[in-house]
Amino acid sequence: MTTAIFGLWRNWAIAVGLLTVLTVCSPLIPRQWVAPLNVVFYLALQWMHTVLRNRDVPSCSRLIQEVSAVMLVTALFVVGLYFLVRGEGHYELNGQPFLPDTPVLVILVTAPVAAIVTLAFLLNRREPAVCRRCKLRYGNVIEHGFIGGLFRREWRYQTGLLFALSTLLAVVDWGYYFAHYINTNLNRADLFFFIWMPLAMYVLSLIYLGCRYYYLWVYYCQNDEEDYAKRPGTTTLRYLILHGDKLFVNMVDTGLKFNNGAKVKRFDTPAVVRTQYYERENIHTAIRLFTEDTGITDAEVRLAYSSPDGITYENMFHYFAFLPDSEAVADSKIEGEWFTWGNLRQMATHHILSQDLVSELNRIYEVAMAWKTYDHRGRRLYSIKHYKPTFRLRDIKNWDVNYDDHHWLTVARDNQDSFWYPVKRLFNKRMRARG
Repeated sequence: MTTAIFGLWRNWAIAVGLLTVLTVCSPLIPRQWVAPLNVVFYLALQWMHTVLRNRDVPSCSRLIQEVSAVMLVTALFVVGLYFLVRGEGHYELNGQPFLPDTPVLVILVTAPVAAIVTLAFLLNRREPAVCRRCKLRYGNVIEHGFIGGLFRREWRYQTGLLFALSTLLAVVDWGYYFAHYINTNLNRADLFFFIWMPLAMYVLSLIYLGCRYYYLWVYYCQNDEEDYAKRPGTTTLRYLILHGDKLFVNMVDTGLKFNNGAKVKRFDTPAVVRTQYYERENIHTAIRLFTEDTGITDAEVRLAYSSPDGITYENMFHYFAFLPDSEAVADSKIEGEWFTWGNLRQMATHHILSQDLVSELNRIYEVAMAWKTYDHRGRRLYSIKHYKPTFRLRDIKNWDVNYDDHHWLTVARDNQDSFWYPVKRLFNKRMRARG
């Protein structure tokens, strides 16, 4: 927990720090060295992301990927500028002649680009690839655990902070550039707006976020009432109750989900059992606990997939419970209603299903559709491009697909119908040939 909390500060310090160093150094070094320095910093962030991804303790690399995108766009712009303005007769945007020794004011590029990139990430509703790989790597600790929730909340906070700082810098520096900047030399005002102000904002952000994460650490790791680091682990067993083309869903639970205090119903499976932590799945224990919790004795219980968590010891096992008939729940201990797949998709669209249930349905759907559409290497099983087979709840009982196989989740996004599939396939062939 300590590593996860302070890792958020470390990622900000390194990623935004490299971006700040690039901004500060670019007006002071020869223009031909700006692009190589940019590329070096970009590769350093990618190496850092690779190192963090291979560690046992999870770390949120989403901000690193955002800053990497900013650096990549900046490098392309600097290289293009270098080749386009060679020779004489060129003018800057403020109307002044472009001189061969004119310093490159990278802050005028990085600030607006960072604002655009962070805003795009904030508005994007699709989960980025870096988060999907993190879930596959660490399992339940990210998908359902406290650390995953912390990462999602703090990523949005850090991204919003970077958006605000970069927008402020873009407005102030571009305003100064058009109103007062003269490109013959860098005077004190130029140094303040293009070098010292970005550096001061970075240092202040380090102090502010350092205090924020210190107090978060004290609250979650030193407070006896909220000490997540010392809380004994638990194992959660969730059962998706199925019969025919319908899923049984509880209609009772409510939760406070909105900032204004408004209540919204979050429907979920009625069969959720929490017990003391155990590492390995045991189908006999799962059947016994399902019978005790629901009072249903004739269900066929089968493991769907597991969400391991060897870090905070809060793992989860997901099961199918196939009932012989829909009336089996009439005299049971659980309450709810039967819903079709179409009903469930509409409920998920309107955000009235629990996040756990949405994650389970998405996982089952993606793995099943990838297994039915492509082979293990991502090649189409059917000659029709973008063809999608039918998904029906009643077929789940007869499918022989391993929902625990993370490879099918990769195939669902990287297959013959994806845009970059031919390039990746050629690259993999060359790598295997060299090996």
